[in-house]
Amino acid sequence: MKNALNYYYGLNVEIIHQKEKNYYFRVNDFSYLLLQYDNIDEISDIYKLNIFLKQFIPVHEIILNNKNSIFTNISDDNYILLRMSAPKFNIGINDIINLNNINIPIDDNKLRRDDWYNMWIQKVDYFEYQVSQIGKKYPVIRESFNYYVGLAENAIILIKNTNKNVLKLGLSHRRIDKTSFELYNPLNMILDIRIRDICEYFKYCFFNNIDIDNELDLFLTYNKLSHDEGRYFMARMLFPTYYFDLYEKIINDEIDEKELNRVILKANKYEKVLQHIYLYFKSNDLNIEWLESTNLY
Repeated sequence: MKNALNYYYGLNVEIIHQKEKNYYFRVNDFSYLLLQYDNIDEISDIYKLNIFLKQFIPVHEIILNNKNSIFTNISDDNYILLRMSAPKFNIGINDIINLNNINIPIDDNKLRRDDWYNMWIQKVDYFEYQVSQIGKKYPVIRESFNYYVGLAENAIILIKNTNKNVLKLGLSHRRIDKTSFELYNPLNMILDIRIRDICEYFKYCFFNNIDIDNELDLFLTYNKLSHDEGRYFMARMLFPTYYFDLYEKIINDEIDEKELNRVILKANKYEKVLQHIYLYFKSNDLNIEWLESTNLY
């Protein structure tokens, strides 16, 4: 790998740390990541967005090789080289909001992910088919799956009756956690409705035992969401990405099925979070009957 980095990028690397098919190293006080990556269809739009964002934020930079290409084929795998630009730190809600507020040229961009209604229906239908075929192999999935499909269906019904066209699109992420690495990773960036990242951040924190009560209340109080944004916020918090992400990893034999228990055991507590949000947006005509119940408290 050292020879490949020298040949394709002119980098003289002394020490490389390998994690699966990815390689981490430093040269001239810069940290780099050589990342195995295969999403060829979107890479042109990702690279254009990367160049645009360098004007505003310390986004990690995609480095072209000596063929002026984004991709480098090494041992039959496609790689992209990233030079880290942002320092390492744990992000907060304001870091997400600041990125949401960057004015991004949208146009007909392959990175758009704002058609939640159709994407969610397709995802749930596909998962339901999978479980009908292989559910016996996964007892934890079989016993918990219908509950999370129910949450997803609540979310789908909610956005079906909401005007998406008035919602502002902005810089978002496929998934978000507490790390600045993923916040500034161009390969993790998409274009979506601005509340996506905020909801995924709250869900990530909650299911990783990070208290969200104070940040959630501050966000709802000081970021006045429109009628339709409030409905989409509720829908995104309902939709169980945290469960479905683990489900996919289990089906792909990446993790053990028992990993689902850490989110299943928090279901009742998370219902209280959902009810808190529901009551805040109750005037937005949400009409989710089970969240009206006082039995959740």
